[in-house]
Amino acid sequence: MSHYQKEFDQEIKNWEGGTMITYEDELKQEAREEGRKEGRQEEKIEITRNLIKLGIPLDSIKKATGLSEKKILEIKEKLEKE
Repeated sequence: MSHYQKEFDQEIKNWEGGTMITYEDELKQEAREEGRKEGRQEEKIEITRNLIKLGIPLDSIKKATGLSEKKILEIKEKLEKE
C-alpha cells in the first residue's frame, strides 16, 4: 500500500470517527432534552395537583401551568379517586 493510500485511509477513519462522535453526541443531546421536557411536564402536573388541593379556580390553574382545561380536569378526577 502506498504512503498516499495509507494517509487517505487514515483520513477516512478520522472523518468517520468524527461523524460517529457527532451523531452520538446529537443523540445524547436529544435524550437529555426529552428528559428535561418530561421532567417539566411532571412538575406541571404536580403543581396542578397542589393548586387543585388548595381550591384554586380552574382558570387560574390554566394560566399558572399552561395546561389545557381537559388535562387539569383529568388530574382533578384522579385526585378525587385517591
